[in-house]
Amino acid sequence: MFGTLFTTQDVVSSAYAAALLATFSTAALCFLGLSWTNEKWRVPLSMVGVAALASSLHYVGAAQLWLVAQMAGGGVRFAGWFTVHPLQVAAVYFFARAMGKVPVGVFWRMTAAALLMVFARYLGDAGFFNPTLGVLLSIGFWLYILGEMYFGAMPEVIHKGSRVVRLGYFWIRLIMTIGWAIYPILHFVDVVIGTGQAPGVVALYTLFDLVNLITPSLIVLAVAGQERY
Repeated sequence: MFGTLFTTQDVVSSAYAAALLATFSTAALCFLGLSWTNEKWRVPLSMVGVAALASSLHYVGAAQLWLVAQMAGGGVRFAGWFTVHPLQVAAVYFFARAMGKVPVGVFWRMTAAALLMVFARYLGDAGFFNPTLGVLLSIGFWLYILGEMYFGAMPEVIHKGSRVVRLGYFWIRLIMTIGWAIYPILHFVDVVIGTGQAPGVVALYTLFDLVNLITPSLIVLAVAGQERY
């Protein structure tokens, strides 16, 4: 997309360009961090790195679609979310697993809930059933993930870790509580109310993708580095 001229007034193209560079840079930092972190942190660090890389590839396709057709197809966005959100949830599990034993069932339940969270919104967006029902089901699966993060086995294990680990987990959990709330809200505005892929909605999706993906990835990297040194 950097071979195509777009002005600062083109909010969507500017947001996509920023997201592409930011997510790719985050992935590069996470993969470089594998060389200076302890072995126990390599799984969660690899997962957030792959999630950032997948997101950058998604933005390549989204940017090309916008520049060619001035359209922001929901299918492109969902393709990214189907990969990124389960990887992020799995990374949180292995973040806690680095501190002690967490039942493997937590991993499978949270990962499945993340997939179903995205799938429910996708079905509503695609018109397979009522879009409002898709939003409500998505919120239900998201709340289940939060329940595991607040009241399940993971916080018990995290409390045994160092202050850096506890603080990192606190901020990651807070981002997934507040930041992830924007997805059902924007989906409701976009699909249920029917604003369509308006430039403002697309820009907000992109902004919160950056907050919800890059910040937790850098937190994992920072915690792994502090634990190492």
